[in-house]
Amino acid sequence: MPLEPIDVAVDLGLLPPPLPPILTLRGFVADPRPPPPETIEGVLHQGCKMILSGTSKSNKTWGLLDLGLSVAGGEPWWGRRTARGSVLYVNFELPEWAIARRIEAICQCRQEIQGIGETFHLWNLRGHSADITFLRPDLQRQFDRYDFKLIIMDPAYKLLGDRDENANSDITSLLNEFERIACHTGAAVVLAHHFAKGDPSVKEPIDRMSGAGAWARDPDSIMVLTPHEEPNCYTVSSILRNFPILPEFVLTWDYPIMRPVADLNPSEIRSRRGSQKCCTDAEFLHQFISDKPQGRAAIIAAAGAQGMSRSTVDRYLFRLVKAGIVANGGGMYWLVSPQRNGNPERAN
Repeated sequence: MPLEPIDVAVDLGLLPPPLPPILTLRGFVADPRPPPPETIEGVLHQGCKMILSGTSKSNKTWGLLDLGLSVAGGEPWWGRRTARGSVLYVNFELPEWAIARRIEAICQCRQEIQGIGETFHLWNLRGHSADITFLRPDLQRQFDRYDFKLIIMDPAYKLLGDRDENANSDITSLLNEFERIACHTGAAVVLAHHFAKGDPSVKEPIDRMSGAGAWARDPDSIMVLTPHEEPNCYTVSSILRNFPILPEFVLTWDYPIMRPVADLNPSEIRSRRGSQKCCTDAEFLHQFISDKPQGRAAIIAAAGAQGMSRSTVDRYLFRLVKAGIVANGGGMYWLVSPQRNGNPERAN
């Protein structure tokens, strides 16, 4: 039987759905509403919306794939517990062979994730991007066949249609469509979005996303990845409507996943006007390495007295050993003779 015209209009978002009734306080309190399950502990409830935002090529898709696989297996993600449930990853960007390789790499790295053959679902829609308003009815018909707890749609910009990402009215309209999906399915909906141009270090985390302010005002949860002073590391900031704000923390990119790093200061985010290193390799050699063998602990203690973290010292040591400038053995490190090491700046 064909749908009534009003139903089609409501389905496409051209008319609003019927409004719920007005309740007295007595009636409202008499029917308590417990919070839904937490898909990500302390971050995201089922039925709510989240945006993961970061600079271009900040491994957002890798992070979202890791999130989806973590929830499908009920394993922690970025140090936060997850509730095991059925997951749908809607891929609008990567070729099928590319996303297959990424999933394989993550699963090989995280062998604790088990039993996800029937709980992780992938929908490859590269080449089918369209205005979400017109795509949503078809999406929802597919969603209705499953009981998804988490739906990840990556990336959001592929569903803009003719909307302007800098116009609040357009982005409010876009995010309302994702909210309809969350309300219709009861699943948590997660999107990826990019940073604006410019230096993120001079902006508050909520202001680092590109485009209209609605990107920041609408979601229930926002996780912001900002480049850290340490190469391949990111400070994670949270903006949460329904939970206490989490302390900022740092992730390091350890292909193919991001891992929390405990000994880096989250406030040391990278400025485009500054350097990515605490000092040059030549300065590190001059201050902390000699031709006499020293233990790693002694080097870390000396560098720590000048504000350098343990992981930072390890990165310098790894890079300088690999370059043949520093030798190591038995837990000791020493400077290779000048005749052999050439110019220490070559490791920079």
